[in-house]
Amino acid sequence: MILDKIVVISVAIILIICLCYRYIKRYAPENVIIVALDSLLLAIYITFAITNTSIHLYAQIGIFIFCFLIPEIAIMLQYNNIVLKRKILYFAMKKSYKNKEYEKTIAMIEKLVLEEGRKAEYLYILGNCYKELKDFINARDSFALAIDLDRKDYKSYYELGLILDETNKKETAMIMFRNALKIKPDYYEAAEALGICLTSQGRFEDAVKAYKEAVKIHENSCELYYNIGMLEMEIGHYDEAEKDFEKAGQINPNLYTAFYNLGELNYIKGNYDKAIEEYKKILKSSTYGPKAYYKLAVVYASKKEFELAMSTLEYVIEIDLKYLKMAQNEFVFKPMIDKIEEYIKNKEELEQMKKEKKNYMKDRLRIFKRKSQENISNVTQDKVAE
Repeated sequence: MILDKIVVISVAIILIICLCYRYIKRYAPENVIIVALDSLLLAIYITFAITNTSIHLYAQIGIFIFCFLIPEIAIMLQYNNIVLKRKILYFAMKKSYKNKEYEKTIAMIEKLVLEEGRKAEYLYILGNCYKELKDFINARDSFALAIDLDRKDYKSYYELGLILDETNKKETAMIMFRNALKIKPDYYEAAEALGICLTSQGRFEDAVKAYKEAVKIHENSCELYYNIGMLEMEIGHYDEAEKDFEKAGQINPNLYTAFYNLGELNYIKGNYDKAIEEYKKILKSSTYGPKAYYKLAVVYASKKEFELAMSTLEYVIEIDLKYLKMAQNEFVFKPMIDKIEEYIKNKEELEQMKKEKKNYMKDRLRIFKRKSQENISNVTQDKVAE
């Protein structure tokens, strides 16, 4: 029992000494209150210990909190240079940023900078706030300052690159994207942005090289393979483009545009059966399904399978009438123009019959209403006569 009391008193005294040292070494005015309260309760505890008096449970809890818990928390915060007020402000700033309260976030960052000085993290968030508010000049300056403070801040390089790209400073933007990739080679957004920037300048071969470097790391990115395929098509490397679209389709079976482009490539190369196979993969798509049906009709016509071509064409015209005009101007449908004209004629006759039937039903309804009104009128007159 005596040993326990000695340990408790020793620990409390050590905590008081640490708080006093911190107060002298680096001004901490709150320590005056903590030390005074701690000393008072310690004196009470020593008195009870000497007189061997039993301490009530609530008094024990109070002594534990004010002699040990609060001093330990204060020492931990102070010796780790953690200012509670700043931490609260920091978390409030992060919450405001998450809630998209950008002007409020900017005001909080300004307070934090005044108290702590500039930090790359604060300036990165500040830049994003300005960007969301469409203040691109302040956003650019904020990201540039963040980079000055931390040369390994790859996110700020990327964001600065986006702003420079937006303001048509593409060469400098590409330098920023490449700097971001040097620091973090697997930074997907920077790799994609670099490829897009090169593509926008018409530098397709350089863009292909940039994307191919990216897919070495991001092997399962269907978007990167798709972008390479589109660029290879633009350059005229159809065999390479076909491989890229196939890879994109393997990674994402719902990437209908990849299968559509595969159909186009095989049709251009004269591989009609392969083109049909690819177009059939996207028939269930609400967006690309009708286009695929129309392209199937074109392929069937190219194969001289005019019956299949016409039935497919009829189906897609029922979905959207724009394909009828397209078919009338499509050279491959010239040998079956009579079938198309016959279909148009039959369709017009059917529409006319529907219209006549509708008018007939309207007339019948009008006559029925007139007879009903006459019957009501006759009944009314009979009642009046009675």
